[in-house]
Amino acid sequence: MKIRSSLPLLLSLILMSSALHAQNEVETERHSLIGIKKFGISVEIEKPIGLKEVTLNPAQIQRKIHESFESLPVTLLSFNELKQSFYNPFFYVHVNIMQAEDGIYPFSIEMRFYQPIKLSLKNDVESMASTWHSGYVGMVSFDRVNEIAGVVVDAAKEFKDEFERLN
Repeated sequence: MKIRSSLPLLLSLILMSSALHAQNEVETERHSLIGIKKFGISVEIEKPIGLKEVTLNPAQIQRKIHESFESLPVTLLSFNELKQSFYNPFFYVHVNIMQAEDGIYPFSIEMRFYQPIKLSLKNDVESMASTWHSGYVGMVSFDRVNEIAGVVVDAAKEFKDEFERLN
């Protein structure tokens, strides 16, 4: 009987420790943005071959995100400056658009911030790692595919707001 009465307490402790661990991960990600002085922006779009929507141009979306980030206290690198060094931090946006039946287009937006890190267990070898991430999923009909680009730019505001708050 004692085992049954302590089971809810044990389960509660396990769930609380999992929630605290997840919260620590989020705080670690947020704090990884503190002190960043410069970064670039990179946008990649995967879409069905037959989808010919002019608003789904990665360079245009990248430019709109860049414009919305101009108020940040940071130097925003051009795409060419970003490519000059493997160790430049960058905000990466990956959009994946699929085509379902009846003209429905489900899509996902994955956002990550990459920056240089040192691997302490590998003699401080330098590499790049994602230190912040977020994502969204959505769905539009064929006549509203042009709205996906705006959703991507709006989604990037989450990163902008968090970066601004911390810097």
